[in-house]
Amino acid sequence: MHQTLFFICGGVLAASAVIVSFVGLKSDNFPGKWMPLIVVWFAAFAVGAGTFAVLHGKDESKDHDKEYAKASAEMQYESTEGPFVRAQEEEAEEAKAEEGESAEGEAGESAEPAEGGEAEGGSAEGGEEGGEAEGGGNAEAGATVFSTNCAACHGDTGHGGAGGPDLTTMPLAQTEEGAIKQVTNGGGGMPPFSGTLSEEEIENVAAYVVHEVVGK
Repeated sequence: MHQTLFFICGGVLAASAVIVSFVGLKSDNFPGKWMPLIVVWFAAFAVGAGTFAVLHGKDESKDHDKEYAKASAEMQYESTEGPFVRAQEEEAEEAKAEEGESAEGEAGESAEPAEGGEAEGGSAEGGEEGGEAEGGGNAEAGATVFSTNCAACHGDTGHGGAGGPDLTTMPLAQTEEGAIKQVTNGGGGMPPFSGTLSEEEIENVAAYVVHEVVGK
């Protein structure tokens, strides 16, 4: 808008200058009594052109600031959370694909008739054991593991820190299974902790992340 008004004022000034020059060449008495009006005319459009030029400059400065802020945010994202997010999304997709293949295999096995009561009993016991294994980590004990090994990057609350992403946005941090896999194997800029922490410590910190940080 300001740019358009600036061009209008500038165009009027240029056209007025041409007209005044042409009339002055044709008439010896020009401008005569019209001098005050001509001065006011040129002054008004000169002030208008200058004002709108300044306002247009401010508009451009604001646009540049917005573009710079957007570019800075994108660069910061790419240098901090971006690699983590992409890596965990890829791992989550791979995990889903593996779960799908596993489910298909289990469906095929369940279609076969059971051969004996012991097999059925064993299957039931296995199901109970599996149920106990799920969510077996101790979140309270995991808080100490997190504070010692994870808070430096992910922050004391797990919502992002010195280069580490906000764990509430990480796909693998939504389940204990995914968190255990990430802590054990690392990936996306995160080192593996399989040689640093015991299996129990990894299970505990995974439980802490899922239930206390992510809140699920």
